Amino acid sequence: MKHKVLIVSVYPAPYRMELFARFTELYDTDVFFEHSGGDERNKNWFSSGNYFTLDSEEGRIRFKDISLNNYDFVVLYDYTEQAARHLISKCRKKKIPYILNCDGVMLSPHGNPLKDIYKRFLISGAAAYLASGEHAKKYFMSFGADEKKIHLHPFSALVPDDFVDAPLSGAEKLTLRKKLGLPETQKIAVGVGRFIPLKRYAELIEAWADMPPSCTLLLIGGGREEEHYRAVIREKGLENVILEPFHPAAELREYYRAADIFVHPTSYDVWGLVVNEAMASGLPVVVSDHCVAGRELIKDGENGYKTPMGDEAALCRRAKELLEASEDLRASMGKEALETIKPYTLENMASAQLAAFESI
Repeated sequence: MKHKVLIVSVYPAPYRMELFARFTELYDTDVFFEHSGGDERNKNWFSSGNYFTLDSEEGRIRFKDISLNNYDFVVLYDYTEQAARHLISKCRKKKIPYILNCDGVMLSPHGNPLKDIYKRFLISGAAAYLASGEHAKKYFMSFGADEKKIHLHPFSALVPDDFVDAPLSGAEKLTLRKKLGLPETQKIAVGVGRFIPLKRYAELIEAWADMPPSCTLLLIGGGREEEHYRAVIREKGLENVILEPFHPAAELREYYRAADIFVHPTSYDVWGLVVNEAMASGLPVVVSDHCVAGRELIKDGENGYKTPMGDEAALCRRAKELLEASEDLRASMGKEALETIKPYTLENMASAQLAAFESI
């Protein structure tokens, strides 16, 4: 007989659904999401499946009627959400084991003392912890987690089709560029993410005005800031910046592979799965140091560079350095990026998290 598990997360991200599908092979799972969408993401990004959402009447009723005594343990992927906090309190009262997840965080000085006490209450009582890397591990420990109960996992959404065997050659990139209608003779830096202020694409476009005309910036994602970006492009008279809307994963892979490098100026990413995606396509990465994936994965001068958040001029200098370097150098750094990211697969993440389940 399978153990019964209650899983609660914030919204049905595709990688969450694929991860949970792997759990159903060994556990009888009930899955709830706090929201059916949102976070300014394209609606086509979210997954459908066998789950309930708390922003629907049916989901709220089912969640309200839950009896925790029916579950062997509870897994909370976004424990700061309201429903998750409520569940933790109930789990502690009923002595039901619960597992907390942290996709990634940059540890900063603790803030409000009362909030810190509440966080310690939520975190310290968990039976196990799922941590994406050293930053998440240190965060848990700073709020009373037992290090022995922390299980590291390679946070990722990558499946076998996402990985190239080796960085693409110039000829292979040219074939893709012809197919996608991208500039064939220029060097291309690609950035992928929602067009929102947090990503700092407007500031990057402004800084790109100082880049050589032979270096093209390709931004893919779509969103509410697009008209602002286009206004900046017009104001600066830029002809080497291209904006693309949201693309499904299969199409997006071709854009990654057609580019020469990846750039990510974000002001803050809890992780930044686009960094994983770019590395799996064999691209050197230039990323803001406020992206946790950059901090965990990028080694300066080996597979890319980290630059100070808010210093888009520095990011552009590193991008220019790579774009004007030899194809061999970019290929060498792209190969290092590929080797770094190879362990970061959904299968490996599922295996590591299942080990945490088995520990309790």
